[in-house]
Amino acid sequence: METLQHCPACGSTNFEKQFEAKDYTVSQNSFGIVACSDCGLNFTNPRPKADEAGYFYKSDTYISHSDTQQGLVNKLYHAVRNITLKQKAGWIQADQKGNKNLLDIGCGNGHFLKTCQDAGWNITGMELDPETAARAAALVQDKIYPNLAAIPEDKQFELITLWHVLEHVYELDAYFEFFKKRISADGKLLLALPNSKSFDAGYFKEYWAAYDVPRHIYHFNPETIQFVAKKHGFKLVKQRGQIFDSFYIALLSNQYRSGGKRLIHSFLLGLWSNALAWAKTGNYSSNVYMFKHV
Repeated sequence: METLQHCPACGSTNFEKQFEAKDYTVSQNSFGIVACSDCGLNFTNPRPKADEAGYFYKSDTYISHSDTQQGLVNKLYHAVRNITLKQKAGWIQADQKGNKNLLDIGCGNGHFLKTCQDAGWNITGMELDPETAARAAALVQDKIYPNLAAIPEDKQFELITLWHVLEHVYELDAYFEFFKKRISADGKLLLALPNSKSFDAGYFKEYWAAYDVPRHIYHFNPETIQFVAKKHGFKLVKQRGQIFDSFYIALLSNQYRSGGKRLIHSFLLGLWSNALAWAKTGNYSSNVYMFKHV
């Protein structure tokens, strides 16, 4: 474990502990979440060292790396996946100008890459986990790179996507430097992230499943991700919500808090969270942000 002395976003030494959240997926241990007093970023502290993090992903039920449909939440996740894949492809297609060179970082099993490939994109994928990368490579019949350094230096991209990946990344500044160098002048950066300012996050507090400690080491909201992006030369051009996320996050959060999924309550709470975000706050359970070079 390591204890951070400086905020990963702004370098400040001024932060306060908010609460402890439990890892319900692997270790059953609790981890502190602190808030930076200067830039507002919430982050897990202490956290596993980078070379220790792999242990906390060793679960057959870890959704992004698994095709299991055991359990209600996994069944729901896979039931809506085809819908969300088409939705994601539609979003990027609507914003696309110029060449169709796409890099998906943290591509998981490759389903988003395959959808983009079928839509005519020139795809490149990166996935740290070797077994997951092998499944993605088999699906798209193409090479999946194991890290950023392995991606050929002559490759430039009109779009780089990270679907619920940046909250896991230890080398935050290095990733943004990569984005800055590899995204073409008119290209875009798409980041999908849990939103710690959503209604459901405030309702469930330390039981909110999207804290997902210690795999999630940052807990962004619209202000803090824009702060980090601006520091590296990017500005926000569009923001939208992932409406399905609030429902299965509510299911998991209810299970963590009370031991039962409380189906009707979870559905109504997810619905209310989305309604508030749509009508007033813009703070969906998960937000998708589109950035471009300043």
